[in-house]
Amino acid sequence: MLFISSQRLARTLALTLALTLALTLAFAPAAHATSVVPPSFPELVSEADAIYRGRVTASIARYVPRPDGGNVIKTYLTFAIDRVIKGSPQSQIILEFLGGTIGEDTLTVSGMPRFTIGSPEIIFVQKNGIQFCPLVAVMHGRYRILRDAAAGREFIARDNGLPLAHPSEVELPMTPLPAPLQAAAAAARGLTPASFEASITSELQRPSLRPRRN
Repeated sequence: MLFISSQRLARTLALTLALTLALTLAFAPAAHATSVVPPSFPELVSEADAIYRGRVTASIARYVPRPDGGNVIKTYLTFAIDRVIKGSPQSQIILEFLGGTIGEDTLTVSGMPRFTIGSPEIIFVQKNGIQFCPLVAVMHGRYRILRDAAAGREFIARDNGLPLAHPSEVELPMTPLPAPLQAAAAAARGLTPASFEASITSELQRPSLRPRRN
């Protein structure tokens, strides 16, 4: 099991152990479970190295050598950046995720966000190329921009499709939604992308903002 501790002083060690375990089990047939402690909204914002609004434009899986001489599958996503909310200006970034499929070989890390090419997103990037997932708290660092066709408006949804009605809801546990609930959630009124971005910007400007100690 991949585990990320809620203890501030143990966070870096936990992430390191999680990555080591994932690499060790890279070609096991079963999916690897991922346990993640959800961050608060201030932690989500402060722990991100960068925050981008944009969309995935390309995806490619590759075999990557392991220290023991074997290989592990990683997926590289090209993320086109429409707006930099936090971080240095750039037009795109290549995100490195553990797992993927090459031919008949598949490495699955349960809980890892699955992106659709072309779909708009807001992502909270952390330690890209170092962690097994380059997002803050894995699925908690990815926010989908969905459209409610009936209401004719865009809204922010969490990785599981549940609309985000308030920034504080980022720290709620993430659970998969059954299909009927996903359909019902699509009609709920979540934050607009502009409101979510404004909340992020406001949090960044708070003088008391401090990242957790890693």
